[in-house]
Amino acid sequence: MNPIEHAEARAATSTAPVMFLAAFHTGRQAGPAEDTDGYVRALIAQGDHAAVAGYLEGLAASRRVPDGAHPWTCECVPCQVRRDEQERMARRLRMRAAS
Repeated sequence: MNPIEHAEARAATSTAPVMFLAAFHTGRQAGPAEDTDGYVRALIAQGDHAAVAGYLEGLAASRRVPDGAHPWTCECVPCQVRRDEQERMARRLRMRAAS
């Protein structure tokens, strides 16, 4: 499921699906220099929780790093998290194979 399909499915369960999707697209287009924290605080102050969820989902979708996009030596946070998860899975498989 791609990020847009995932957002549409989440919007269908939201109390304000249109606001969720609008905020999702705004979050997806947010640049790294934008004040995302301030934007989220403003949405929370307005009580627009569906928009907050959509915006955060959009931010996450735009920051997602596809597998293989970085060299195996890359030290960015998404790559570190991916490597840690792969190591955990490999350790579990070794433990299962040993028992």
